[in-house]
Amino acid sequence: MDNKGYYKKAGICFIVMVAAIVLLSLFSKDRSFSDTENRALQQFPGFSISQYMEGRFEKRMESYADDQFPGRDLFVKIKSAADVTAGGLEANGVYKGRDGYLIEDVTKPDRKSLSRTEKALADFKARHSNVDMYFLLAPTAGNIMSDKLPRSVRVADQDAYMDQFFKSVQAGGINTIDVRSELRKAADKGTQVYYRTDHHWTTTGAYLAYQKAAPTMGLTPRKYRKAVVSKDFRGTLASKSGFSNGKNDAISLYLPDYDGYKQSVIFYDDTQTRTTKFYRFGNLKKKDQYTVFGGSNHPKYTIKTPVESKERLLIVKDSYANCFIPFLTQDYFEIVVVDPRYYFENIDDLMDSEGITKVLFLYNSDTFFGDDSLALALEQVE
Repeated sequence: MDNKGYYKKAGICFIVMVAAIVLLSLFSKDRSFSDTENRALQQFPGFSISQYMEGRFEKRMESYADDQFPGRDLFVKIKSAADVTAGGLEANGVYKGRDGYLIEDVTKPDRKSLSRTEKALADFKARHSNVDMYFLLAPTAGNIMSDKLPRSVRVADQDAYMDQFFKSVQAGGINTIDVRSELRKAADKGTQVYYRTDHHWTTTGAYLAYQKAAPTMGLTPRKYRKAVVSKDFRGTLASKSGFSNGKNDAISLYLPDYDGYKQSVIFYDDTQTRTTKFYRFGNLKKKDQYTVFGGSNHPKYTIKTPVESKERLLIVKDSYANCFIPFLTQDYFEIVVVDPRYYFENIDDLMDSEGITKVLFLYNSDTFFGDDSLALALEQVE
């Protein structure tokens, strides 16, 4: 009898908790940004038959439910505090490394999901066989700076995953851009190519990648000079882990250092705004200072520059591209930028309507291996 009473009370408590969560979800206003995780949150996705058939609507709804879960920030803080208090070297997938570096664990790709993406890329290339395509898959700090990890930590072999992916992409007719050697050599010499407190590469890392990418894409690398615009940046890894490493990061811009620079005009489709400025300096006063590079992750925007070239480049990317894109503007009359995590239209139609002549895919390995939005964006529904 006592057990029955206990189970009855436990059942009632569970039902009350579920009901409370449902009510909070219904009446709570969706948030666009998490200060705790220092990142943008998934908003309620728009519905269309094509997105539903492709599985994109379901995936966005899943992300939306996770990101807008009532009390999410509180649970994240509790988890981080518990890990830090326990004196561990890892919290929420972030390791407390040497020399003040916080380093995220390496993502292991799901083989089935990756095979789907590889096939989607090959099929996309076959449908646009006359268009040169390039894939720059950037390594992450856990790979390039593994010497900064705690001695007891061994992360997954990202190089093996990248090598296998590059081989597949090349077989499908897409040119690969491998920047691991350049980043590793610079890091070994003490150059900071990744932030200490954030998962992105620094603008220096992006500039080194540009110098490697340009010749592969048939371009002559241009010269840029470094300008520090902030010295108190604390990024996503500091927020996600709760670790205090005692060191803030500097954010630098790389500005043109050559004659004949042409000013670009940028049009953001989501906000219907037009600007000539790549950098939003007001965002340096916000928590997420990395958004100085164009603001948040926009689904689609277009850059037009009055240069002699009539080439039109499509960039399919994640946020690693945000500080990389300005390096390319002087070589293309038009650059169309899409982020498949937020852009739900048909990319084949975009290729035709914009008269795209070249395509660059630019991702960091962790985002790419942990997300199938690129496959969903490139696949055609029968």
